[in-house]
Amino acid sequence: MTDYTHTRRLATFLKMGDMGPSEFKRAIEVNIPRQLAYHDWDGKIVNARELLQTEGLAATNLIPTEVYATVIEGSDAVKCMRSAIRVQPMKSAVETVPYGATTGYAPVVAEGAEVPMGTETLAVATLTAKKIGTRPVISNEMISDAKYDAIAEEIRYAGQQVENTINRDCLDSFMAAGGGDAGTYQTDCGGSGATPIAFMGTAVGTLIGRGFTPTDIIFHPTVYGTFLGAMSSISTPLAGTITGTGKIASLYGCNTHLLGVSDTTATYVWGWGTNGYLGALVIDRAKFGVLGIREDVHVDRYPDSIRDMQSMNVLARFDSAQLLVTAGQYLQY
Repeated sequence: MTDYTHTRRLATFLKMGDMGPSEFKRAIEVNIPRQLAYHDWDGKIVNARELLQTEGLAATNLIPTEVYATVIEGSDAVKCMRSAIRVQPMKSAVETVPYGATTGYAPVVAEGAEVPMGTETLAVATLTAKKIGTRPVISNEMISDAKYDAIAEEIRYAGQQVENTINRDCLDSFMAAGGGDAGTYQTDCGGSGATPIAFMGTAVGTLIGRGFTPTDIIFHPTVYGTFLGAMSSISTPLAGTITGTGKIASLYGCNTHLLGVSDTTATYVWGWGTNGYLGALVIDRAKFGVLGIREDVHVDRYPDSIRDMQSMNVLARFDSAQLLVTAGQYLQY
């Protein structure tokens, strides 16, 4: 279930900023949990109730803290690629990532003979940090009309937008590199897209046959729904658990991830229901691709008041790259 804790809490704090003394005191008792704690400006952990009662809202860092937490909450709701592929912190704006071959064999060496040195030449992927950002839509009318819930939702949505761009950039990098090779890197379910669960097993086996270890499956939402629907007709304890929770935690020994973005590549489409669309991707996370993070999702110009939020930016700096195309296999409709 998607978490809205910080989004709701931010709306509460914004609303409290416009309250009179009596109403403010009542709101502390009703809306602020007794055990809720924050770091104050000096870095000390303090009880939120005590902080509000003694300092008031304006003298605290509660709103800036919840603004950032709400952005991250929105980002977490759509995280996919950073959970599925290799993530590497970038120490500079441009960074190279060396990677080797898939698998190989060690030669037989006679007793007493010198072991020959390997001859592999490492390839290199270059990451160049790109800056992305958005500004939450917070109008004068929203502020004047005290639409605190809408303001909190817009801040949350900004975090989602930045994370979705990270997801789409990774998808574009991968599909541009290997999605177009239908004969090698796609397992085709046929023109009717029938029995995708069975063909996903074929895709997993294909990856193993290349010498990789399938670790993660990335789903388009429509394919994910198709898999859930297929599970509903199976009478097994596992299928019942999946149908009851609406979640496929693991499939064919792989972790599962949901990727609800649209790609911008020229040849293939991330989707389902049309012949040729690519709807799922099974990968070896250690070797398939890399996401470089120079600056993670963050807020620029921390707001101290509701008016300041209009100049707030939500930003990130990152890049993504394909490593070994052979370490992934697409499921095609």
